[in-house]
Amino acid sequence: MLSTADRQQGFFDVAWCSGLLPEGSIYSLLAEHGDRIVRDEDFAECYSSSQGRPSIPPSVLAKVLLLAYRDGLSDERAMEAVRFDLRFKVALDLPVDHPGFHASSLVRFRARLLLHGKERLVFERSLELASELGLISGAAEQILDSTPMLGAAAVQDTATLVRSGVRKLIDAVNVADRESADGLCSGLRFDYSEPRRKPAGDWRDRATRMELLGEVAIDAARALRAVEQDDELIEDERVATAARLLREIVGQEFEPGDDEELPRPRGRRGRQIISAQDPEMRHGRTSAARPFTGYKLHAAADAQAPLITSVALSPGNEHDGQHAAALVDHQPEGRRPARVLGDTAYGNIEAREELAQRKVAVLAPVHSTSPKDGTIAKEEFRIDLDADTVTCPQGRTVPIYKPRPNRPRQSDTRIARFKDCEPCPLLEGCAPTGTRDIRISRREDLRQAALKELSDPAVRDHLKRVRPRIERLLALIVHRYKVRKSRYLGARKSTFQALWTAVLVNLHPIATALRAEAA
Repeated sequence: MLSTADRQQGFFDVAWCSGLLPEGSIYSLLAEHGDRIVRDEDFAECYSSSQGRPSIPPSVLAKVLLLAYRDGLSDERAMEAVRFDLRFKVALDLPVDHPGFHASSLVRFRARLLLHGKERLVFERSLELASELGLISGAAEQILDSTPMLGAAAVQDTATLVRSGVRKLIDAVNVADRESADGLCSGLRFDYSEPRRKPAGDWRDRATRMELLGEVAIDAARALRAVEQDDELIEDERVATAARLLREIVGQEFEPGDDEELPRPRGRRGRQIISAQDPEMRHGRTSAARPFTGYKLHAAADAQAPLITSVALSPGNEHDGQHAAALVDHQPEGRRPARVLGDTAYGNIEAREELAQRKVAVLAPVHSTSPKDGTIAKEEFRIDLDADTVTCPQGRTVPIYKPRPNRPRQSDTRIARFKDCEPCPLLEGCAPTGTRDIRISRREDLRQAALKELSDPAVRDHLKRVRPRIERLLALIVHRYKVRKSRYLGARKSTFQALWTAVLVNLHPIATALRAEAA
């Protein structure tokens, strides 16, 4: 270990080393203004006030996490950098001969933040600092968008998926009661010490494969029956959660059958759970030709300053518009936007209605209702909601009425029906069958208001000019800070990664503002 006098001389002076850092780098930013970005008192609720002080200041661990996400380092590599990288020592205000910390410190720190619901703490602190610097203020206009985030777990086939579900159930029972776990394993046909290894057999032969899959399903049913018959065991939360997961997996993968017959696989069909290791991730697609597996990272950004103001995560198969309201709800009242901008995914009636309930306007393209057969679109008809009438392009007006619904989801739909249109010159392009129905949705008023707003060229130009700004911020998250693939299993930990990476994006304009403030 170097003495204090040695550290204060020549190359070993940390203050001298800080002068070598590039101006505007995250290392110099944390060294000069780290106490304004993360503070020990922000984490007070995560620690006991009567059990002593944490051995490592939480603000130091938070800075290490930010640097790890910035450089794409694992926990082990990040702690190696703390020990050997002078830039880390300057940023963390540590002596040159500091030995660093154990990598498990970061694991426990993340777990502590998740346990106390503080995963958004540093992200919110970055926005508070941005507000102090005047980068954002009040109910500013915001932009919404999403990008795929690939899951960390592998997609499992039927046999591996069911066997992994059984293994998770055995592990949960083992934690609750080891003797029960031994009895559970003794009643199963197959060995589950390595669930990724399939039972021995010719899996290329279809008949043999179907028989083996049936035996796997029977084994899973035996495990579930054994656990559910034990009233004390099934009351354990971990056991109950593992049992629900296994039952859902078996239900989606196999057809229900008689006890005397082997269960039959369902074959090619939409699967919800695709990995027992991460049951929350799903198959999704950004377009018909671009599928992915994992989550969707939803983000809101300020329309003026390059700042991400809200982050949310959803399974990959869910529609973007379903999470527009969540992006607003994550923000405090004083910072919620008066209007949000987005693409067509955020322009549907459901998203507009949810945001209208929160007094947030929506500026987004309206999905076209042009029929697939190329006939005249609904937008060409004039809808008068006050008079409950619809007028066609040729000036004919018919009333709006509510038909008897054929399906429950049509209970709120109303219709304006044009018939006997044969003399009309637009017959072939409007009603080739002689009848044309114009469907009026439950919140047609929101749709008509959006169409009226978008008819203004200045509004369309504003949307076209401002909306792409969020794409550059998402590109920073995905490509610069490597968030295209999640580091962790589960939506909550993946959200943690996305939030802390969004902090790094926000630190770019914050650093510029801090330099201007110092000048």
